[in-house]
Amino acid sequence: MTIRIIILDDQEMVGQGIAHLLSAETDMEVLKVFSELNHLEYYIETMLPDIVLSEAKVKGTNILNNLRTLVDKYDKARFMIVTGYNIEEYKARAYDSGAVAFISKEESADYLIDALRKVYYFNRNLRTEVKLEHQLLTVREREILALVAQDMTNKEISEALFVSKRTVEYQVSSLIRKLEVESRVGAVIKGLKLGIIEEDITM
Repeated sequence: MTIRIIILDDQEMVGQGIAHLLSAETDMEVLKVFSELNHLEYYIETMLPDIVLSEAKVKGTNILNNLRTLVDKYDKARFMIVTGYNIEEYKARAYDSGAVAFISKEESADYLIDALRKVYYFNRNLRTEVKLEHQLLTVREREILALVAQDMTNKEISEALFVSKRTVEYQVSSLIRKLEVESRVGAVIKGLKLGIIEEDITM
């Protein structure tokens, strides 16, 4: 069986990149990549996809505002949000509106492919997936945690990763919250216990 997919993303290179990635899988077929939200219903009706992969916001319009209507109208298609807006409020709204998955673009290719198969073959809603703490961390958060373990300051991390200090502060706060600890030291200790970071990296 082949998983029939359409991709809506207003960043053409991103959409085409995801399509190229999925097309390499023998059980997946990307039917269409497009960037206009007003074309979505047309492609669902004419191409009959099994799964719709969509960014949360397309050219300033939040698809979540109309997602429940789309889910109810096209009940044979499953909607997965694949987004750069990794915001808890968006995630909650997506699931409440009927999305079966909400995936950050910072996740790995393997994670996305695995999620697609769970949704299609096992009819899974990923909201119910129980994830370990370290699986909740994004790729960037794991990278930052490794640098925190090397006793680097937020300023030093921002310079090493070529991002703003404010971005680093947000990511550090996020990983501390996800790991359910109180401090950077606590995050490093838990990271070691969970195997997220190697012990020799702190030496």
